[in-house]
Amino acid sequence: QKIALELGLDFFSTPFDNTAVDFLEKMNVPVHKVASFEIVDLPLIKKIAQTRKPIIMSTGMATESEIKDAVDTARQAGNSQIALLKCTSAYPAPPESMNLKTISDMAEKFKVVSGLSDHTLGITVPVAAVDLGASIVEKHFTFSRSAPGPDSAFSIEPQEFKTMV
Repeated sequence: QKIALELGLDFFSTPFDNTAVDFLEKMNVPVHKVASFEIVDLPLIKKIAQTRKPIIMSTGMATESEIKDAVDTARQAGNSQIALLKCTSAYPAPPESMNLKTISDMAEKFKVVSGLSDHTLGITVPVAAVDLGASIVEKHFTFSRSAPGPDSAFSIEPQEFKTMV
């Protein structure tokens, strides 16, 4: 957190249970992220919503009905600061599976900010997503794809990130 603040970056994380929400609140994070797998955890979404901070939800594992339930839960808890990210939960995700028109469809259907949580290789898909209305892009980042780690193989390196931005 200290390094992020020194660099002028917003620091936040994805809580996976109520104790993690409490921990992040003690750190005074400005926003909370809900992972695709947790979008159906309505008690967790309610707890996050009650912080009254913006919520970014990935939708990769969710049906339209589950997304609606998550959005309704947050709103019923008094929080309408919601962003939904189109996500294909494959690692790496093939570009042809992305269905980027979902981004504008979610914004219109749920009256939220929308964007992309991208697991494709390279930067073509996130750039296209912005052209199609994405307000947020989540992209995995690494200093080197040769570094060990579960996300390294499909993450982008610093020069690619610079080009993407």
